Amino acid sequence: MIIDFHTHIFPDELADKALAHLVKNLREYEPDCDPNAPYTDATTAGLISSQAAAGIDLSVVMPVATSIRHSETLNNFAAAVNKTEGLSSFGSVHPKCPQALYELERIHQLGLKGIKLHPEYQGCYADSDETIAVVKRAAELGLWVLFHAGADVGMPPPVHGAPGYFLQLREAVPQANVILAHMGAFRLWEQAAELYPGMGFYVDTSFSLEEAGDKTDCFADIIRLLGVDHVIFGTDSPWADQAKALKTVKDFLLEHGFTHQDAQAILGGNAQRILNGNRG
Repeated sequence: MIIDFHTHIFPDELADKALAHLVKNLREYEPDCDPNAPYTDATTAGLISSQAAAGIDLSVVMPVATSIRHSETLNNFAAAVNKTEGLSSFGSVHPKCPQALYELERIHQLGLKGIKLHPEYQGCYADSDETIAVVKRAAELGLWVLFHAGADVGMPPPVHGAPGYFLQLREAVPQANVILAHMGAFRLWEQAAELYPGMGFYVDTSFSLEEAGDKTDCFADIIRLLGVDHVIFGTDSPWADQAKALKTVKDFLLEHGFTHQDAQAILGGNAQRILNGNRG
C-alpha cells in the first residue's frame, strides 16, 4: 500500500482563493520556483484524481490553522475528509488560540489521528510555551503532531521551525510522537542530520528531493541515522506532482542501497502503522 502522508486541500468554495493567495506568496519569495506548480486545484476531487493517476492508495491531508480564531470549522472539514474513500486527514489548531487545548480534545473525539502545526504560517516558534502546551496535550490524547520543519518557500525569515527549536521541544515533551516534514528541516538538512539522531523524531519526504540539488546524499544519512521505520513518504501536493514525487523517492531509495522492504516501509508501511493507532 502506498500512502502519501503530506497533502493539502481546501473546501471547494475556498480552494480558488486560498490557492491564489499561496501562489502569489510563492512567486514573490521564490521567483525561480517550479513554474508548473500547483499540480492540482486543491479540491478533494482534484487530489483524488491526482493520487489515482500516480498509483497512490491513500492521501493524508494536513490542514493548517493560520488564524488564532477557533478552528472548529477547519476541523469539521477535516473530519468530513477523513470519511472520504481514499483520503484521511489530520486536524490543526493555532498554538496561540485561547481554545487550542479544548479543540485538541474535540479533534480526538472526531477520530482524527493527529494535528499539523506550521511554525512559519502560525508565527510561533517550535519551542514556544504555546507550542509546548499544545504538543503536550496532544501527546496526552494520543495524537500525532506533524510539523512543517525548516524554512518555507513562501515565507520570509526568521525560521520558526529550525532544528534547534525542535530539540528544545523534545526536551520539554519527550513522550510526544512528532513528525518533522521535509526530511526534518527544509533547506537545513545538515543541521537535521547532526542534531536529530537519538531524538525519536519521524520525518517525511515531502518537497525535499526535488529541491535538494547536490545535497541528496544527506537524506540517505538522515534515513539511516533515524531508522527506516521513522521515515514516511509525502509529496506536499499540490506543490509537487504526486506521480513524479513517488518515482523520485523510489529511484532515490534504490540508488542509495535501500532494500525492497525498506522501500515498502517508507512508501506506506510506516504510515499505515501510524494511522492504525500504533504509537512510535
